[in-house]
Amino acid sequence: MVLGTGLAGGLAVALHLGHGYWAAISAAAVLHSVNVRTTAQRAVQRTLGTCAGLLLTLGVLAAHPGAAALAVVIVLMEFLLEYVVARNYGLGVVFLTPLALLMSELASPTPVAELVRERALASLLGIVVGLVCALLVVHDRAAVRVERALAACSDATGRAERALAERSAQPAPAVQVQLAAAVVELRDADDAAAGELWPAGIDPATLAAAERRAYLVLARLAGDA
Repeated sequence: MVLGTGLAGGLAVALHLGHGYWAAISAAAVLHSVNVRTTAQRAVQRTLGTCAGLLLTLGVLAAHPGAAALAVVIVLMEFLLEYVVARNYGLGVVFLTPLALLMSELASPTPVAELVRERALASLLGIVVGLVCALLVVHDRAAVRVERALAACSDATGRAERALAERSAQPAPAVQVQLAAAVVELRDADDAAAGELWPAGIDPATLAAAERRAYLVLARLAGDA
């Protein structure tokens, strides 16, 4: 994140882009992900959303709205952004782009062509830099996280099985909570590692078996609760 935003912002300044911070923001948005696969997905969404947003901005500014009308459109874009961004990041960018441009236009009027060009170039620069950084900076801890999560899940499952075997005492709720947390972490770690360029190197059958064993024990714990 530091490398991507720093490079994007520095290159934008070197290229004399009027709103250089837009490049750093785009790089940060692309790198706000869990692995290379989701970084690439966000890069595509950011690119398509920005293109659609620029067309929307051109349509609004082509009507030459006054300050009051711009304020109304900005409020509308903010509402639509908050409504859709939680559902789809790309749709959020469609409304984020005109929101940023119209606020800039309201604060400091700029020729439309120049404003759109700067946004397009800065966004493209940030997206490319963010994607390149994600490819070059290897996340070597992803595989280690899977190995640790697998070991922790196996240990938690073993403790839960021993607790169930001791029929004289009911398993403590903490045992069930720890096992549930361990199996969730195992799934999250595996999903994150699966999107990296270099796989974790753990047999998927081993992970599936550990998950299945944990869920069966959780079902038994729930039945004894």
